[in-house]
Amino acid sequence: MRQRAHFALLCLAVATLIVAASAAQAQNTSGFKTGQPSMLTPVMSGVQVEPLLTVGDVLPSGFRFEAIPDGISVRPRGQGRVDLFVNHETSKVPFPYSTATPTAANGENDFDNAQVSRLILNQRSGGVLNGSFVIPSSAGYQRFCSNYLATAKEGFDRDILFTNEEAIDYVFRREDSWPPPIGDPDEKQVGLVVALDVQTGKHQAIPGMGRHNHENSVAVPGFDELVVLSGDDTFTNGPLTDPLDLEERLAPSQSQLYSYIASDADSVLADEGELWAFVSDDPDFDDYYDFTPSSTESVSGHFVKVPKNIATGLDTDGSELKAADVSFPLPPNDGSWQRDNRTTTQTGLDGPQWVLEYWSQLNNVFNFVRVEDVAYDKRPGMENVVYIVDSGRGTTGTPAPGVSTNGRVWKIVLDPDDPTVVESLTVFVEGDDSAVKTLDEVHQPDNIESTPIGLLVTEDPGSSQQFPVGSSDPNATTARLWWVPFSGLPQVVVKVDQSADGGPTDVGPAPRPIPSLGNLGSWESSGIVDASAAFGPGSFLIDVQAATLWVEKAPGDDNNGDGQPDFTYKRAGGQLLLLRIPGA
Repeated sequence: MRQRAHFALLCLAVATLIVAASAAQAQNTSGFKTGQPSMLTPVMSGVQVEPLLTVGDVLPSGFRFEAIPDGISVRPRGQGRVDLFVNHETSKVPFPYSTATPTAANGENDFDNAQVSRLILNQRSGGVLNGSFVIPSSAGYQRFCSNYLATAKEGFDRDILFTNEEAIDYVFRREDSWPPPIGDPDEKQVGLVVALDVQTGKHQAIPGMGRHNHENSVAVPGFDELVVLSGDDTFTNGPLTDPLDLEERLAPSQSQLYSYIASDADSVLADEGELWAFVSDDPDFDDYYDFTPSSTESVSGHFVKVPKNIATGLDTDGSELKAADVSFPLPPNDGSWQRDNRTTTQTGLDGPQWVLEYWSQLNNVFNFVRVEDVAYDKRPGMENVVYIVDSGRGTTGTPAPGVSTNGRVWKIVLDPDDPTVVESLTVFVEGDDSAVKTLDEVHQPDNIESTPIGLLVTEDPGSSQQFPVGSSDPNATTARLWWVPFSGLPQVVVKVDQSADGGPTDVGPAPRPIPSLGNLGSWESSGIVDASAAFGPGSFLIDVQAATLWVEKAPGDDNNGDGQPDFTYKRAGGQLLLLRIPGA
């Protein structure tokens, strides 16, 4: 009897272990994964690509993965779980849009304002366990581009996610954000940095970090105070007309590099820091074009403090700062500056962004062409070395001084003891020594991530870099991800696969029943971020923005009262993917 009891207990214990092991195995493979094919194709040997979520996918909880995924941040949370913070570069300001004759056929708009998703992933399987919006559409923010999670590595005493508006327009900060009547006291110009306290879940705008088109705001470690770099990813990247003399050019380009410096995280959240702007020490090298193609020039520089009202874009009464408030001229109306899409006549957009731009020109701030993303060097003791992506203009023709064809990656070395002092600025990756569409050249770099042995750089090819579907041009390619080692030759890691364009999930642009196929290069790779802390060495997360793949559409609003939609609502496609790059 006793032997039978022992045997029974032994059987029960074994069964319990089997059930527990089966449960653990199931848990290791749990989580949702998209059923759609990969939007990236490996090119470099040994690279593995795994699609995780596709725009329109709905989790068992009911959460839907939204349109235009962009910036990504990774936060391991323990117990086999990982938090991802994914930006959605959506906006309820229509683009493109014809103010004089708006129709469903010539205007497009997103269903939502900008949002940030928090995805919980299974660390072992990469499956998505749940999702939610930590910054919802109802906040009324527009076009969140890249994001950055500042942590103890950069001197922060709590995790702060910086996300960034890359836009110019006036909106209401609410769900129905556009169009506010011109002059409405509640209209606000976009172009803010928004900080999310990950622990509390609260988010707030930090106006003092600069009112401009923010691609990203990246914390740089190693200094006594907190340092966050950000660049102006301007929509008007050509020459700027002098508003005081319309026959003259005020500047060859309109993009600047800024640094926000604060004592601690509380000071950042209270917006008690100061904004600084980069100025070259050599007046002969104070803009992008002074560095001719293949230039080996190195210049030193420094950051100058931006007055608080200019930085925040707020007048003493809290209203939006305009040119007249600081005795500046109105912006030019000739198209060389941002225009207000609420007016039928071409009108330069006055407000905080114009005030900061004009102040920067008066103070000889260095003019880049179009600053995109920023990354600091991950090699020990080299964190003061920073790489700055400049997508350039994509100008066609023969490379020459004064011409920007493919863009650049700049290298800036900060004084290790003083972040307002620049020891050197040089060109690190030169794209302007080749014509557009050169196959072995980067085509307008966009996002960047650094590792201890090199850089990963995504592309956002402009129209001059694109090819028609079926092109026989030997240079024809879609957007790519490049590996730029500190030692060795650059090579393509993956390229975008646009084969879903016009497929069964594509409902087609505008109101046309037959989907039109986008040019090769009209989809972009974006959001590259190191995920090795969560998924092991050589792991990265990236997304694809599939601009011409619409998974949903609907008639837009009638704002001009003609009884017809002024645009078409769209839910543009895209995908979140996990990459494994051996040795990166």
